[in-house]
Amino acid sequence: MILMSILLLILFLIWSILMKKGYLIKLDQSFYNIIHIAQYKTILLICITFLASAKFIAFLCLCSFIFLQNKAMSLIIIINILIMWGLIGILKNIFKRERPNINRLVKEKGYSYPSGHTMTALIFYGLLIFFLILSSLFLPIKIFLILVLCILILFVAYSRIYLGVHYLSDVIGALFFGSGYILLYIYFTYFVLNVL
Repeated sequence: MILMSILLLILFLIWSILMKKGYLIKLDQSFYNIIHIAQYKTILLICITFLASAKFIAFLCLCSFIFLQNKAMSLIIIINILIMWGLIGILKNIFKRERPNINRLVKEKGYSYPSGHTMTALIFYGLLIFFLILSSLFLPIKIFLILVLCILILFVAYSRIYLGVHYLSDVIGALFFGSGYILLYIYFTYFVLNVL
């Protein structure tokens, strides 16, 4: 798990260097060219992107604290999100990449790289996937819920590009860093600190 995390963070570093050097511009433009805007898709993807917004995730964290009997699990969720939001702010201010101006369908502030919504979805719902793996749920239900959360993460990532607030490279960078981070977080909370 540690080695996989380190590998993903190294890939993020390499990807970030390629982005800063301008080697990913053609990739970003090519991906934009295959996106077709449609009203029904726009409404759907605005709803999906909301599921990774700060307001909605904060609401879910509050619900976890109120309703979960296992307060240690709730604190793990909340601490994870707070660390993540701090890291997103730091990374965005390191790279200071301006957002794209193509097909901007929603208003968004701040810098573009890496995608905060994508990272939020991956880190928050990724932790839920880990909890599902540990759970005693009936296996078919467990597999179904894990697949739903994986698809949700990917749809959030796509929504950020479709809505015109991120480049493809922003999303891929977020997936690299977010995956590396959540593996480290799970390792230290579960295997090292043995909180759960």
